[in-house]
Amino acid sequence: MTKVLDHFLYVVELHANNSFVVFSPVLASQIPQSYAANAFNVFQRSMHQIEIVRLCAIWDGVDLDKENIPTAVALIDGDEIIEVLAEETRSHWVNGASERLLNPSNDPALAAIEREMVVASNRQFADEQASKARTELTQAIADTRAVLGSARLASIMNIRDKHLAHSLETTRREKNGPVQPMKYGDETELLNASIPIIERLYCWVNGTSFSIEQSQEIDQKNAEALWTGCKFMDLH
Repeated sequence: MTKVLDHFLYVVELHANNSFVVFSPVLASQIPQSYAANAFNVFQRSMHQIEIVRLCAIWDGVDLDKENIPTAVALIDGDEIIEVLAEETRSHWVNGASERLLNPSNDPALAAIEREMVVASNRQFADEQASKARTELTQAIADTRAVLGSARLASIMNIRDKHLAHSLETTRREKNGPVQPMKYGDETELLNASIPIIERLYCWVNGTSFSIEQSQEIDQKNAEALWTGCKFMDLH
């Protein structure tokens, strides 16, 4: 999951840059009808296409050599595995929680009762986190299946296979039936659908949370700093 997250964060970076390069007039409005416009069109297409290619890699087929969502989900898709992860979560909070009282009672009997209450509270919180792990892992698996069965993913994968990763007249998907053409913005919808799945898997498999939204904010600021400061002069 660490590798999957790393790969996905690169897609997030690409998407932030493409919000200016592809989906904004910040650069395109500076390019007049010119020879330079031909080169800019190639630049735009290459940026958009690499985002599609890398996003598709996140959703490629199940293979133990592949670092992607479907493979990660396949490895945990079972009640026994989910229960193991939930128990690891519970044990983490039970064994790692502090039982020390900040202001214990001077009365030994009361202090003992207070410690018992802290222990009970820690166990309750641990049980709640274990239950949350079961729920969110199950949801991540269900959401992954929904994406894998979606027409949107089929459309994006089809254009990747047909025009970006290969040069095909007809893909295997098309031989099996009609495939909807990909639309601009489909990659954004797929990226957004991936975020809660990756965050849930990463949290409960790795035992620590990660906010992709914070990374998005940083990437957007970085992209804005570059592309809004980029000026094209004397183009021919």
